[in-house]
Amino acid sequence: MSDEAGFDSLEARVEAADRLLAMPQVVFEVSRLLEDDESTQRQIADALGRDPGLVAQVLRMANSPAYAPARAVDSVERAVTLLGRGTLQRLVIAGAVTRSMSSLPEQERLPLETFWRHSAYCAVIARQLARTVAPREAEAVFLAGLLHDLGKLLLFSQSPEAAHRAFLASLDTASGPTPQAAEREQMGFDHARLGGALAERWGLPEVLVQGIAWHHDPASASEEYRRAVALVHLANTGAHLAEIDSRDWADAPPLTGEAWSAAGVSPEMLLQAVEDAQHEVLAVQALSGSDAGVPTG
Repeated sequence: MSDEAGFDSLEARVEAADRLLAMPQVVFEVSRLLEDDESTQRQIADALGRDPGLVAQVLRMANSPAYAPARAVDSVERAVTLLGRGTLQRLVIAGAVTRSMSSLPEQERLPLETFWRHSAYCAVIARQLARTVAPREAEAVFLAGLLHDLGKLLLFSQSPEAAHRAFLASLDTASGPTPQAAEREQMGFDHARLGGALAERWGLPEVLVQGIAWHHDPASASEEYRRAVALVHLANTGAHLAEIDSRDWADAPPLTGEAWSAAGVSPEMLLQAVEDAQHEVLAVQALSGSDAGVPTG
């Protein structure tokens, strides 16, 4: 369905967002090098060096109390060695996306502070769960959790009235549609598919594309990424509980038995992750150096 902003397709929205947000080319290059086992730390450091903002973030992280280096880290190559590829991938992509999001037009329906607080909770909870059941996927699910609602922020920026109508329609939990179904009724697609399409357009790793696109429907993710997507799905519900300081499952989006089994997580584990995340998110500084609330540790 077309809406009041004049967007008549998912593709039109992705193209408009891509023009507005314009991810730096160096992000794609660094991300590609980090995924290539044959690349060297020198190549990664040289690519990072083309973006002073990324260099500053990497050096700040490497010199943070979380890593407690014996002496100051003053070279990008040494920082790459100290941080490791997983942390660098998270730092580079998350830093670039948070900076890009700050260029979106101001709107009142979904303030950036609210958006990033929920995203931070989801990211931290997803990582907490992954560290127990899938340690090798912990960094990837952190990023997927951090970016899972990217499409929601775009919808509220591009078409705030239509997005708000969808939100209001979903509030009647007795007979109303799910938030995603309400979005599809209003616009023809939901925020998850929009966010996934933009992530794909940007060339982000497939685990992030799938984690964003299917975080409400992990059964539709490809088998290779289903566990990671299910972890983000569970973490999204946990984030809702963390935000309102509740442990009542009725206060958050429902979860299916398939999601629990795909993730390999129990309800008790999720509630413990919620508890831990509440302490962690309050204790960390924003990754971007602002008040976005994006955890770094």
